[in-house]
Amino acid sequence: MVDRNEIINSLKQFIRATFNIGDDFPLSSTCDLFEEGYIDSLGLTKLISFLEEEFHITIEEDHLFDERFLTIEGQSEIIMELMKSCQK
Repeated sequence: MVDRNEIINSLKQFIRATFNIGDDFPLSSTCDLFEEGYIDSLGLTKLISFLEEEFHITIEEDHLFDERFLTIEGQSEIIMELMKSCQK
């Protein structure tokens, strides 16, 4: 099972590549990705597809309304919880 830092790094790499954010631009794992304009509604569908394929999880509607989903750090928490629940 991947650890939380690996998830955070994977998310950052995906967001940088998909939304054209250069390596020279700081991308905090605690910033609100939607409020800061990194991800819009179309980007959200790309993000969900990535999360489900990369981590073999299912993102439900209630996860989208979880305030943790706004940040990379929060998304990593949700992903860890979902991966643990899949192992039971």
